[in-house]
Amino acid sequence: MSRGGTTIRRTESGSWLDSEVNSLKYAEDFARLAEQLQAEHQQQPTLERIASLAVQAVDACDACGIILRDRDGRLTTAAASDELAARAAQLQEDLDEGPSVDEVWDLGTLTANDLCSELRWPRWAPAAAALGVRSVLSLRLEISGSPLAASLNLFAHQPYAFDATDLGIASVFARHAANALAAAHVEEGLRAAARSRQIIGVAQGMLMQRFGLTLDQSFELLRRYSQTHNVKLRVLAENLAESGGIKTTGVDGSPADPAAGLDQAFGIDPDV
Repeated sequence: MSRGGTTIRRTESGSWLDSEVNSLKYAEDFARLAEQLQAEHQQQPTLERIASLAVQAVDACDACGIILRDRDGRLTTAAASDELAARAAQLQEDLDEGPSVDEVWDLGTLTANDLCSELRWPRWAPAAAALGVRSVLSLRLEISGSPLAASLNLFAHQPYAFDATDLGIASVFARHAANALAAAHVEEGLRAAARSRQIIGVAQGMLMQRFGLTLDQSFELLRRYSQTHNVKLRVLAENLAESGGIKTTGVDGSPADPAAGLDQAFGIDPDV
């Protein structure tokens, strides 16, 4: 199945080509696929790319939906290749039932050959079948370093659509997808850390200019306010930077109270 991206090819009989040349071709296909998955550097665009490329890579797959599960077990449909996939995935959230609700997290891989006769999900299976989904292949994505877990849900219009070759390709694809998500998570963390350091530096500069403090003294002031008011230091720094400065005069033109001005710039309610 080719839709403008990388397709992992198979023989007409559905078996792997047993030759060195074609083995190299499969390796090239997966290498190209890995590059495409790694092309994005943020989590949401990476999720959307995974959903799109899954349809291209797995021959029997007609649509793909990705579901995230947080530490509390809450599910969120994070990306979908099309409206059908989005609705089929959303139904799992709404009905609290389906392959991504419980079983795939324990089993790692889960297949449903025909939703019209599926008994494991008495509400979700007929609802998904009514949308046009007959077969499902779900795989858990092992995302190292992330608090989130994800499941890759491959949907097909035909019953018994996914064979052993599809499962093998999907399993390799899932590993590449998980690596791409882990890399995006790390990059987002690094960007957030860099931005946090930058905004704290801006806030320190404002405090140094307003009160004649040293670099260490300005950081200590931020740290003390953070502890006293139970507000993250980064949030205080952001509020101060966005405030535009610490007031030096009151509404009547008289000198402003430094403490009150600082509270206001930090976004702190003095009465709390």
